[in-house]
Amino acid sequence: MSLPTQVAEELRGLGPTHKLYYEDAYIREFDSQVIKKIAFSGKIYLVLKATAFFAESGGQKGDSGILIGPRGRFRVINTIPVNEDVVVHVCEPIKGNISENERVHGVIDWDKRYGRMRHHTASHIVFAATREVLGVSRLIYMGVDVHENWARIDVNYDAPITDEQLLRIEELSNKVCLENRPVRIFYMDREEAERIYGDKLGVTEVTPGGRVRVVEIKDWDVALCSGTHVKSTAEIGMIKILERYKLEKGVQRIRLAAGLSAYKKFADIVSRAFRTARLLNASLEDFDVKLEALLKKHKELESRVKKISKRLIRYEAESLLQRAEKIGEYKLIAYKSSEFDPETARGIALEAVRKDPSSVIIIGCIADKPYLIAVAGKNLVEHGLKMNEFIEDLRDILRGRGGGSPKIIQFVGESFSKLDDALIFLQTKIRSRVEDITGRHG
Repeated sequence: MSLPTQVAEELRGLGPTHKLYYEDAYIREFDSQVIKKIAFSGKIYLVLKATAFFAESGGQKGDSGILIGPRGRFRVINTIPVNEDVVVHVCEPIKGNISENERVHGVIDWDKRYGRMRHHTASHIVFAATREVLGVSRLIYMGVDVHENWARIDVNYDAPITDEQLLRIEELSNKVCLENRPVRIFYMDREEAERIYGDKLGVTEVTPGGRVRVVEIKDWDVALCSGTHVKSTAEIGMIKILERYKLEKGVQRIRLAAGLSAYKKFADIVSRAFRTARLLNASLEDFDVKLEALLKKHKELESRVKKISKRLIRYEAESLLQRAEKIGEYKLIAYKSSEFDPETARGIALEAVRKDPSSVIIIGCIADKPYLIAVAGKNLVEHGLKMNEFIEDLRDILRGRGGGSPKIIQFVGESFSKLDDALIFLQTKIRSRVEDITGRHG
């Protein structure tokens, strides 16, 4: 979220905000003084002398909560930094008003803040685990996004991350959580940090220089970071990797959950596993074996069904050709059925014209919706029959959508009652065209 230009202009020249959240990330309430107030487009923008509301930075979302003044209450919906120094509280009035120089009491939405602290530290743990498992000495942060219920990191890596690698990353990450490693935050010059920690920092060319904030997880990871973090890895609880995929060439994205969010994901997976086991009449320990056997059986049956379907298509195509209306040396078949799905109907029509290239097949298929498939044989197409010349009329009759080529047209309609009208229309039109062809080439 960015500030409106007019608001940003009015904030020029303000001194830096005292950021209490960097002194103690666990402060939930605080008192301060309003330095600047701007009312714009239904919102109140407040700058305080000091604040414990974290301003969006390092991929972590800005805090929300409540500000209470002597004459009013305001809901903080976001907290945004200006030039990294000034913290702006974006507020919606609940009641009353507020003026510059008035005292305020701030109450942070702690559940959101603490969730983000857990997820931010968890993202560092997963980054280091990813570096370890992939065996990449210089893994770089290409992007970070931290929310209260999930986080994601983007890393520079060309190859896909395998399921086995992902499980190992998750296992290592949870091991670090259980080891209750301390998290230390301190400041130093970037050049000195790079000299001491080297590639572990995961920095890029755009990482700020000068005095930097360092977040260190003992004997595991060290990073330059402006976000808020927990004091110990044990506070995270657990970590669950939700997904990973290729974001773009050379960049892999990993999305994760931590703490209660991770537990809920684990619980959901276990619950689904129990339900699957019950459906298979198996125990949780061996339902995967039964599922594999069932899938193997399904594959075998699917193969048999395909073979039977091919035989059925050949049989139906031959049967239709035997009942066809003869127009000179050509054949016309118009047929409606509720026995076949659209794919089978299409297969029958194509098989019929393959067997007899001098035939035209029209099939009306009644499924979840009315379908119409019409195919012309090669000999008729070569003599000028163009099935796609009837497309617009059929769209009007069927009130549906469709299209095709000189050889084949396909439609799906909205009204079953119009399928007979479409069949009669197309049969009449094609009969007339075939009669013309017979007259010219008979």
